[in-house]
Amino acid sequence: MRRRRLRTRAEFNPLAALARMIPRLCLLLLVLLPVAELVAGIVLLRIPEPRPNASSTLSDQQISQLYGVEDAGPVREMLGEMRDLGDAGYWPLVEYRMKPFAGKHVTVGPDGWRMVPRVEGEGAKVFVFGGSAVFGTGNADGQTIPAYLDTLLLEAGKSARVFNFGVPGWISTQERIALEQMVVAGNKPDLAIFIDGFEDLRRCDGSDRTAFSEQLAATEAKPSLATMVAHSALAKLAGRLRSPPAKGLLPLVCTHDSEVERALARLEVNRRMILAMADRLGFKVLFVQQPVPTFAYDNAKRLVPVSPTEMAPLVGVAKGYSRLAEARAAGRPTEPETLWLAELEPATGNAYVDIVDYSPSFNRAIAETVVRHVLDKSLLP
Repeated sequence: MRRRRLRTRAEFNPLAALARMIPRLCLLLLVLLPVAELVAGIVLLRIPEPRPNASSTLSDQQISQLYGVEDAGPVREMLGEMRDLGDAGYWPLVEYRMKPFAGKHVTVGPDGWRMVPRVEGEGAKVFVFGGSAVFGTGNADGQTIPAYLDTLLLEAGKSARVFNFGVPGWISTQERIALEQMVVAGNKPDLAIFIDGFEDLRRCDGSDRTAFSEQLAATEAKPSLATMVAHSALAKLAGRLRSPPAKGLLPLVCTHDSEVERALARLEVNRRMILAMADRLGFKVLFVQQPVPTFAYDNAKRLVPVSPTEMAPLVGVAKGYSRLAEARAAGRPTEPETLWLAELEPATGNAYVDIVDYSPSFNRAIAETVVRHVLDKSLLP
């Protein structure tokens, strides 16, 4: 009897069991993986990704001090809208612009440009180009440099329409191309103002790569397991949880003197090309060397302290401005002619609302100085 039972009992084959299990596991994986990707994507949307210079951790008292207001509520609403702007979208030739956004304090039009409260009516067209300083990061629509320019020109009796063509992260190359696109499309300014210096020197490797370049290059990459993993929501969530992005820090992109020289050369050549285009096509140009916190500004005066670690990524900006200042002191001013505002500070109020972005009072001080120059040089009809 015992031998008969041994013969009838099925012998266990681990390889056969594994072969039967693999299709079931694959089917289970095919069902669960999309669900896991969907859940990870939803979680990523709910985890705010810290943006450089986003003043999200400030107390009401700090906001009141930085912005010179008694009620911190509206400012906190505006900062929330700044964080909700989302990523930029693709735009031909310049690589990217901001996506449309309609908030209570922050408005980006359908064409990707920050709105100036008053753009109706007749008058000379004033185009203002730049990076986050012109866009007005950390400021409401009516507190940007272009908005103050519009108000001050109107008060001075100049009938003008000011347009905000600032995009965070843009360098002078993108600004030049954007102006070319507008002129080719028949939208020519009477005066084009370029407020630059910071972004070109922060992105000073001289390659003209922008914040969007790597994303565009990735679209041309051949499909592979590595690219699939890189675009996986699960992988992104795991990376975010493993090492959350440092809050308020700018990427370190410039350390060598040769890089600074290339960045300054790029800025000068772009300015010369813009000036040549303006001369041939019949409009005026004003170049402005913007203030930066790493030159001629005492950061000890900040109402909210900034650590050396937070300032370290701006070493290229500091070096570049020192080179420009030395040239000016030696009788070699910037070419083409540039309105030098590197040492400007607001007469009253705070200067910076975060590491690099201007306060409303600083934006107004810059606009006032620019308007005086425009009027003195008769740059508008």
